[in-house]
Amino acid sequence: MKKYTKVLGFSGLAIAMFMGILDSTIVNIALPNIMTELRANLNDTSWVATIYVISLSVFMITAAKLADQCGRKKIMIVGLIIFGGFSTACMFSQSLLILVVFRFFQGIGGAIIMPVVLPMAIEIFGKAKTPMVAQLLLWQQLVALHWGE
Repeated sequence: MKKYTKVLGFSGLAIAMFMGILDSTIVNIALPNIMTELRANLNDTSWVATIYVISLSVFMITAAKLADQCGRKKIMIVGLIIFGGFSTACMFSQSLLILVVFRFFQGIGGAIIMPVVLPMAIEIFGKAKTPMVAQLLLWQQLVALHWGE
């Protein structure tokens, strides 16, 4: 594999993971606007942020096992479609309940993406470069968490 192809592939993986991590925290910034637009109180609106993290946590191990059995590339594509589709659906939701349901499914997409990124990146660069790949992804995750505050 050419160096350009490796960098391009890793960049795509890093962006996918960045979006999954960013989405777990950045919605907190929008909660006041969501409360206003959907005429809801803080207790109900907080589910928009909470349900994503719950579904992400619940389905992550299952998604990793599924990726090992069915193939990482196929599962990653499914995860990206679910994540992107429900991200778009969240944008058009007209009620808090629908938004929470869409965020739940978006979290499932994130749960599929996140555990697959590191093994795919190691596959791109080889096992000898595992520490470098892990460090790059760690720093990228820290930036995503910071930007979401």
